[in-house]
Amino acid sequence: MAKIEILNTANNNDCILCGDKVATLKEPVKTRCDFCGEVKLTNHECESSHFLCDECFNIPVTEYIKSTCLKYKGDDPIELAVEIMNAPVIKMHGPEHHFIVPAVLLTCINNARKQTDNLIDLLNIADERAVKESSDTCTFHSGVCGAAIGTGIFLSMFLGRNHEQDDAWSLTNHVIADTTKKIAEHGGPKCCKRDTYFALLTVIDYLNDGFALNLKKSDAKCTFSLRNRSCGLEECIFYNMSNSLV
Repeated sequence: MAKIEILNTANNNDCILCGDKVATLKEPVKTRCDFCGEVKLTNHECESSHFLCDECFNIPVTEYIKSTCLKYKGDDPIELAVEIMNAPVIKMHGPEHHFIVPAVLLTCINNARKQTDNLIDLLNIADERAVKESSDTCTFHSGVCGAAIGTGIFLSMFLGRNHEQDDAWSLTNHVIADTTKKIAEHGGPKCCKRDTYFALLTVIDYLNDGFALNLKKSDAKCTFSLRNRSCGLEECIFYNMSNSLV
């Protein structure tokens, strides 16, 4: 409940957690940041008193993802992804999800294997590849969601292969295609959280079936419905009604 994202644009000034308007105060007041917990002055506050300080709002997104991955010691990709996506620096929809997918998978597989010495190097490579290999906007002409591309980035890194090797080209395209098919069959509207869940669950099953690697598999129950104005609610298989009853 405390972790929020505030959109502040010319056309929109709402608290995405609760949907209330963010008002400009006549006088600055001291209030506690819902993310870092520090008390700071603010000229803005949503009608339900949520507040996010400038420092937290401006945390570099990819650095936050990397630092959270490095602190995580488990092997549950859904759990880690939700922890990351709950942070206010992660937009409801955005290209950071293309990096979140390979980042959490690399983290969990390395934790499961107890091989974490080079994790930061792997995360840096995945970050660079996500920027280069996926679009920073959602477009129909690209034909594939960036979260699905993230599964291919992960698998090629996991296999230690490049696109010139036959098996890597085939396997990575298979996992991207499987993810894309699930996204397509579910239908819209666009949702980066939902498609991230699909991507992670596809790879978890793929690793289990193809490599006998059993990463933990939490139930993907969405915690973001109140932040997503275009949420399909009960039409989404990950919809969690209890999260809306607040």
